[in-house]
Amino acid sequence: MIVYRYCNDWLHYLGIVFVLLSLWWHVNNCLRYFQSLGKNVSNGHGIKKPRREYRGSTTYPCWWLPCQQLRNLPIESIIKIIITTTHFTIEVVTGYNSAPRPYLNDANAHHTAMLFGFFLGAWVEMLMHYKVPLPPRSCQVMGVLGFAVEATTMVFHLHARTILDAHGHVLLAVIIVGCMLSAIGECFNPNCFWFVTSRNFFALMQGTWFLQLAFVIYPQTTNPYFVWDEDSHRSVSLLTMSFSYHMSGNALVLLVVYLIMYKLSQINGIIDDGDEQHQLHESEYKLILNDHDDEQTV
Repeated sequence: MIVYRYCNDWLHYLGIVFVLLSLWWHVNNCLRYFQSLGKNVSNGHGIKKPRREYRGSTTYPCWWLPCQQLRNLPIESIIKIIITTTHFTIEVVTGYNSAPRPYLNDANAHHTAMLFGFFLGAWVEMLMHYKVPLPPRSCQVMGVLGFAVEATTMVFHLHARTILDAHGHVLLAVIIVGCMLSAIGECFNPNCFWFVTSRNFFALMQGTWFLQLAFVIYPQTTNPYFVWDEDSHRSVSLLTMSFSYHMSGNALVLLVVYLIMYKLSQINGIIDDGDEQHQLHESEYKLILNDHDDEQTV
């Protein structure tokens, strides 16, 4: 029971981390997108500043901190290093056994491998922040590495598991591959709004799916209504259906966040619906109007 409680708490912790990170990325990504669409802003002296160009990123400044010195620090990267280091240490301490000889449990060893790619990526973000002359787009490449390590370990993490457990991990691997493909797209075009949004979506999928698996694989109740039959093909089918709802539900969450940020941007004067480049003739059908697609970088 202690092992079940630990695994359940571990999945909850991972799920919450991925959900918070993905929403943080999405909020900042939407803000940058709306700033790129905004009107020219006057500085109060009759001089208009040009609107900002959209720029994607793997990490964002903490603009809500009280002073400029803190806002200039790579807080997000520091938090990632603290989380991965703490988790890595917990895996080593809890998985270590001394008899019959010193070794680390296989499951714990797999988890440390998953963590190390993201740990390394956070350090690369730190180096890039302090302008160490690394190759361009190193942060995006390290994102690909982190997700690739996670996906590879997840696929070969299925031995001796029940049908339902293995299927849940396979679906998780599909999500991670989606993260990896999105990160690859960012390597080629880091300033594409849709590549960044796609990565945010799959990161959110990871978070909610970790939370789902915590209840499916490690139920903390004996109530038959909440306990899944892990050797039933019907359970596999139901879990697949649940996965589909996660995809649609998470897309809805990102859409709602986008609309909220859009409304806040309107209230704060960041965007202007009256901008000439966004006006459409009444006779034009908006859904198939692609006149400006070649001009947009997002």
